[in-house]
Amino acid sequence: MIRKFFVLSLGILVLNSCPELINKIYAQKYKAEPNQITLDSLYRTKTYHSLKDIPKNIDSVFRLNLSNQNLKKLPPEIFDLVNLQELNVSQNSLSDLEGLEKLNKIQVLNIGMNDFQSFPNEITKLDNLKILKIWWNKIETFPDDFYKKNKLVEELDMTSMFEFDFENNLNKIHLFENLRQLNLGNNQIPDLKIQFSKLKNLEVLGYIRQDSINLKELCIELKNCSNLRIIHLSVNSIKELPNEILLLENLEELNLYKNQIETLPIDIVKMEKLKKISLIGNPVDEIEIKEIEKQMPNTKIIY
Repeated sequence: MIRKFFVLSLGILVLNSCPELINKIYAQKYKAEPNQITLDSLYRTKTYHSLKDIPKNIDSVFRLNLSNQNLKKLPPEIFDLVNLQELNVSQNSLSDLEGLEKLNKIQVLNIGMNDFQSFPNEITKLDNLKILKIWWNKIETFPDDFYKKNKLVEELDMTSMFEFDFENNLNKIHLFENLRQLNLGNNQIPDLKIQFSKLKNLEVLGYIRQDSINLKELCIELKNCSNLRIIHLSVNSIKELPNEILLLENLEELNLYKNQIETLPIDIVKMEKLKKISLIGNPVDEIEIKEIEKQMPNTKIIY
C-alpha cells in the first residue's frame, strides 16, 4: 500500500512539473476522444507565446497567447490548431475575428483592448466558450445570438467598455445561467439593472471606479446570490459600509481599496465566513479597526 501511494504521488508530482508531458497526454487522448478538458486541466497545460514556438505535433497545442503583437488579422496558421482551447489576442489592432469559428473547441477567449467597433459574430459560433474577456473595446451592444447561443459562459470581463449600452444589456445578463464572474469596472453604471435573483452561480463581482454607487441597495440585491464569495468595490468614493453587507452571508473577500472609509460596521464581526477585507488607501481609524480585528481572528484586514 505504501509503495502504491509513493508511485501515485511521484506520478502526480511529475505531471504537475512537466506541462509538455501533460500536453502530450491530452493530445493522445484527443485523437480518439473529441470532448473538452476541464478548465482546471487546461490551465495546467503549456501556453505558447509565439507561432514560431508551435511544435510539429499541433494536436498538443491547447493554449496560445498572441497578446501585444501588433496583429490586425488573426494569423491563418492558428486555424490548424484543432485542439486550441484558450486564445489570448488582447492588446492588438484587431477589428474582426474572421475565421475564428473554425476553432470551435475554444473555452477561453481574450480580445481585450483591440479596435472592435461591433461585437464579432464569430463568437456566437463558439459552442464551448466559457470565459470571454472583451474589455476596453468600443463595442456598443451584444447581439441577441450571444445571449441565446453562448449558454456556457461562466466569466465575462467588460471592464472599461466606455461606449457600451449597459442600460439595455444588463437586464439580459441573467440569461447566462452559469455565470460565475462578472467584471463591470471602470464604467459609469449608476443603476445595475441586473436580475441578480437569477444569477444563482455568481461567485465574483467587480464593480469599481463608479462616480455614484448605492451600496445599500446593491447589497440587498446581491443577497439573492447565495454563492457570492468575492466583491471588488475599489475607488468608488464609499464613505461607509452599510449594515446590509451582512446580508451577504457567504462572502469571503471584500475589496474596498481606495475609498473614503474610516471604520467598519460593528456587526461585521458576525460575518464568520469573511476571510479578507482590503482597506488600503482609506482614511481608516486604526484604533477602531484594531478593535474589530480582535473580534475577527480568522479574518485578515489589510489597511
